[in-house]
Amino acid sequence: MFFNTPLIQIELIEPGDSPSTWKHHLETYGEGVQHISFVVKDMDEKMKMLEKMGYSVIQTGNFYNGKGRYVYMDTTSTYKVIIELLERFDT
Repeated sequence: MFFNTPLIQIELIEPGDSPSTWKHHLETYGEGVQHISFVVKDMDEKMKMLEKMGYSVIQTGNFYNGKGRYVYMDTTSTYKVIIELLERFDT
């Protein structure tokens, strides 16, 4: 479920039984903030920058509507949350 405000979007996720990043977080840390998202341009460049800083890619995918893509970067060692990069495709 998504809640949109003029400045932020809050996404509530209830993981299913299948293995996932969300299920792992719930089982490891309990309920709480799992990731914070940032909209970026040139996602590949931003991913490489974070990888050079020592953060690995956890998961990638495309938006359900085909209008963009996302990547989860494992920044939990520094920030205690995953950073998600969002790249929207111009339509």
